[in-house]
Amino acid sequence: MKAVKWSLVGLLVILAIGVAAIYGYLRSTLPDYSGIQTVPGLINEVEIVRDSFGMPHIYAANDHDAYFSMGFCQAQDRLFQMDLARRAGLGRLAEILGESLVKVDKLFRTLRAALPQDDWYGKISPEGRNSLEAFAKGVNYFLETNDASLPIEFKILGYAPEPWSAFDSMAVMLYMDWTMNYAFKTELLHAAIIDRVGEKMAHELFIDYPTGFPAIVPEGEDPTARIAPAYLDALQLAGRVLGFEAGGASNGWVVSAQKSISGKPLFANDPHLNLSIPSIWYEGHISTPSMNVSGALVAGLPFVLGGANEHVAWGVTNSHHDDADFYLEKINPEDLNSYRYLDRWEQMKIKREVIKVKGAGEISFEIKLTRHGPVIDDLNKHEKRKGFALAMRLVRVDFLNAFKGYWLVNRAKTIKDIEEAAGYAKSGQNWIYADENGNIGFYFLGGIPKRKGFTGELPVPGWDGKHEWEGYVSNREQPHLRNPKQGFIINANNKIEPEDYPYVITKYYATPDRFVRIQEMLEEKERFGPEDFEKMLADTLMVMAREWVPLIVKSLKDVELSIREKDALKQLREWDYFAGKNEVAPTVFNVFMNYLAENTFKKRLGPDLYEYYVTGDKNIPFNVLRELIQKGESSWFDDPGTQRKEGLNDVLAKSFKDSTTFLEEKLGGNVRDWKWGKIHTLTIYHPFGKKSPLLGKFFNLGPYPVGGSIFTVNPTYFKISKSFAVQGGASSFRHIIDFADMTNSKRILPGGISGNFMSPHYDDQIELWLAGRYRPFVLGRKEVMKDVRYRLTMKPVKG
Repeated sequence: MKAVKWSLVGLLVILAIGVAAIYGYLRSTLPDYSGIQTVPGLINEVEIVRDSFGMPHIYAANDHDAYFSMGFCQAQDRLFQMDLARRAGLGRLAEILGESLVKVDKLFRTLRAALPQDDWYGKISPEGRNSLEAFAKGVNYFLETNDASLPIEFKILGYAPEPWSAFDSMAVMLYMDWTMNYAFKTELLHAAIIDRVGEKMAHELFIDYPTGFPAIVPEGEDPTARIAPAYLDALQLAGRVLGFEAGGASNGWVVSAQKSISGKPLFANDPHLNLSIPSIWYEGHISTPSMNVSGALVAGLPFVLGGANEHVAWGVTNSHHDDADFYLEKINPEDLNSYRYLDRWEQMKIKREVIKVKGAGEISFEIKLTRHGPVIDDLNKHEKRKGFALAMRLVRVDFLNAFKGYWLVNRAKTIKDIEEAAGYAKSGQNWIYADENGNIGFYFLGGIPKRKGFTGELPVPGWDGKHEWEGYVSNREQPHLRNPKQGFIINANNKIEPEDYPYVITKYYATPDRFVRIQEMLEEKERFGPEDFEKMLADTLMVMAREWVPLIVKSLKDVELSIREKDALKQLREWDYFAGKNEVAPTVFNVFMNYLAENTFKKRLGPDLYEYYVTGDKNIPFNVLRELIQKGESSWFDDPGTQRKEGLNDVLAKSFKDSTTFLEEKLGGNVRDWKWGKIHTLTIYHPFGKKSPLLGKFFNLGPYPVGGSIFTVNPTYFKISKSFAVQGGASSFRHIIDFADMTNSKRILPGGISGNFMSPHYDDQIELWLAGRYRPFVLGRKEVMKDVRYRLTMKPVKG
């Protein structure tokens, strides 16, 4: 017995030592936020103070040192996230994650092929180039001095990060641009659906669909339907791995002096993106003689993309800009590397790429480029080209100096300065903004091609020369607005151009629900303060439910209902349309929305295209449903599997009954137990936590029961599927700026500043975010120094 006893004691001691060693190692990966360091590469001394949430406030005597320090701080907090993002943009994920990521690497290398590194880098303004280079030096200083204490993710995957370069920051921006793009997904899906259901029915699914497209290419020869699945799968996989799924939405509004209690502009913004841990956004504050700016940055970039300085505030909303077109290229049957243009055959440019694959050697492939851009149908290795290829033309190729716009807006002093910056910051975004002089404004940033004779909604012939871009709309012609009479500006990804605007911006605008609700709230009161904007950002009223619940009730008027169904209908009748997590009615309605989409679209589209249609850009199917319901009649309401012809009331009634059956199976027979938060939960995933439940216990946050829904002002998106957990986006950063008193300004992240799960700043903002609360947004040094938890002084090398 004694031997056994001592053996157990010995085992426990060994386990304790092992646990202590692991804990000690994990603690060693935490960066040192305090102290004094002598740093090669600095010009002057830099002070970095971090507040009680770990956010860095950088005080530097010059811009070089400030951006160097920002690179250092981001590397301290987000190095693994930065490395994943640059690898995605460069097409190098398979090196560390294996063969399943090869198709993602092929996609992003193909997209990047139209942007030669040397060409792009040479076109960046000196300000942008110098900023990126200083930032890279700061990242590399961290790597050089902390190679033995890198984040645990590198140890788990068994590799060390390479030095950072200025082009790596460009790759991060490219990845952000691509994942926010709607044309990438939707135009190919359009064509695939036409191939499946025909032109007439597809017209209803895409509303402005132009007629006559099938005649361009003989039936069965168009590669688009074959390419769409491979292309869309690669985009979706990239989003799942990096926690940045394609698409995005946002709210932004600003009121002028006439609508604010203080007599100064009041501003609010919250981009809606897929929530991940660490957050997509990094928070920081830079103070130099040329700027004093704070706000949201993307890890890997040195500039504030949305925030405020002492003179202006600005935020970003997604424009859903159509900044890519697809061209069908006619291939020479005797030379598959040449294609027709007008009366001649032109040779494709060939770029050979080698992808290193973890555990599987190397994979070689070719990227082919036409005059219109890279050929993307080679992404589908299972299909051979049948006379045509599909090439993509990108707006980004023609606007390589966006960094100058970000550099300028960080230093802006007036609304005119912001508008000047907007002329450079070409991306698929809008800016909404205000200045200290009382001005408010809005600017669409994207480059708008002058398309003659086509809209860009579908692939067009590349061989006839009739579908070329004839330059771009000038900055002066871009949609913009300054100081409107109503005293406020709203953008919730809604349509921005007037009806007579002569150019196509996009066909993929968001549903009007959030815009309508924000406008309602801004018209309910004469004047507003910061607390009002807090409530508005937390609002969960469902405008769509307010429209559709009466129709559901009407459709069930002569339908026999069970006791359970009557109880569920009673919940809808008595509902105030707010989607609270402890309410029953939002559960019934949101599940109903799922079945309404399924019962309308799935049988004709088939499971594959239906999945892409409803989980890609959710705005499209629900804009279409709204349109079909307003019309009252459509072939989409008819079930092709029955003899009778179903109409709107039939599909509404069936969807309601299906939803109650689902909820009884999921939550039980007592309707009062069908609380929305029971099935509508938020888990914020780390890339490792998605694949491994064990690692998820350490890296993931949640699950948390939450309110809101897909189209509420406070959004909590879910996929149109049988799971109602939050997927695909929520408020990724909130900030409210009060020009009357900047100390009243507020900010919050859904997570924390650090990407290290051992850090107290990994998740120290999540409870505030869930409760709709905020932390201070401060710019003045006096206010900053009231909350200092860490202080690091970095001194240049003498001599």
